[in-house]
Amino acid sequence: MKIAKISLAALVALGAFSTVASATPLEEAIKNVDLSGYARYRYNNITVKKNNGEKDNTTAHHQFKSEFSFKAALDDNFCGVLSLRYNAKDSSAHNADGNKDNTNTTSTFNVKEFYLGYKVGNTTITAGKQTVGSFFTDDVVGTGLRVTNQDITGLTLAAIAFDALENGSETDNGLPDAVRNAAFAENLYGVAAIGSYDPVSFQLWYASLIDIVNLIAADVNLSFNVSDDISLGAQIQYGHADIDNKVGPDFKDTDFYATELSAEIFGADLAAGYIGYKVHDKAAGLVTLEDQGSFIEVGEIKSALDYTALEGRGSFWFLKAGYTFAEKFKIDGDYSNGKVKDAKGDKEKYQEYVARLTYAYSAKLKFSSFYAYEINKHQDNSKDKTKQLRFQAKYTF
Repeated sequence: MKIAKISLAALVALGAFSTVASATPLEEAIKNVDLSGYARYRYNNITVKKNNGEKDNTTAHHQFKSEFSFKAALDDNFCGVLSLRYNAKDSSAHNADGNKDNTNTTSTFNVKEFYLGYKVGNTTITAGKQTVGSFFTDDVVGTGLRVTNQDITGLTLAAIAFDALENGSETDNGLPDAVRNAAFAENLYGVAAIGSYDPVSFQLWYASLIDIVNLIAADVNLSFNVSDDISLGAQIQYGHADIDNKVGPDFKDTDFYATELSAEIFGADLAAGYIGYKVHDKAAGLVTLEDQGSFIEVGEIKSALDYTALEGRGSFWFLKAGYTFAEKFKIDGDYSNGKVKDAKGDKEKYQEYVARLTYAYSAKLKFSSFYAYEINKHQDNSKDKTKQLRFQAKYTF
């Protein structure tokens, strides 16, 4: 399906909404449609070397992903949004991952978002298929309602209610398939208070995935501008997951705590922090529903820091550093070191090194790459080593 045909169909659909709402000509309605989105190419290569020296679970692929979002003003208080998404992968591992190296030419654009927005005063209501936008998710989509209010200066109050959630290849979740399928078939409700009062900003969240888990999160951020070239920051977070017994005996309540100190000095970014979690009885747990949510994170491979699939009791410290020069180039890196203790008392130790390079060709076109290397040392002192290489080109409009 050609994007030109899809774009025209989207414009006509949104224009039709606008025509019905305000009785304006279709040609005039189309002029009021805003287009935004991105086109992205990624190459990923991951190699795992087991303690016996043999390579295992090598994967490599090209990924082509695009999103196009059309927003139309339907009336003074109404808007309509239609977002289309294309996502295709071509294997490039020479059959090492069990996939043939064939080019995918059959994937099509699909509807990611389709919702109606209404604004009255300082209150905005959106209804339909839309990004959930909670502290415990990244970009997962659901069908439902979202309400935000900003009557109080500096404070946003939010409530969400979704009776259908996305559960597919776009859903980043490390839970076993049976548990994940059961979880994402339930309704999700949540409330939040998000404030910004210089130099303090904060977020307080509560969410309930019915019969699965109740989640709470608190985030406080301090930021100080010492001068035009120097700024300091501090962030502290706490999260808790109250997991329902129906999920299974292997899953228990989970606590999460993290802090990060940061500084920006003449173009250099520096940060140091700590991430810790505790699953009751050192069982399996979680603090997010999809991906890493808005919790502090470090690294790229993150074998022991997948917040949707935590185990035991973990303790990690990390360092981050980066520098921007010539206004177009940025180099940065992470280092993390930690351990996880399971119910048997066995310890798994982890170290990860990450190096990144970003080149902003223009405000809209950026090239980036990273190399990550993780060492997992087992209780018997044997080691698994994981390497990941990624190149990305992204055009945003």
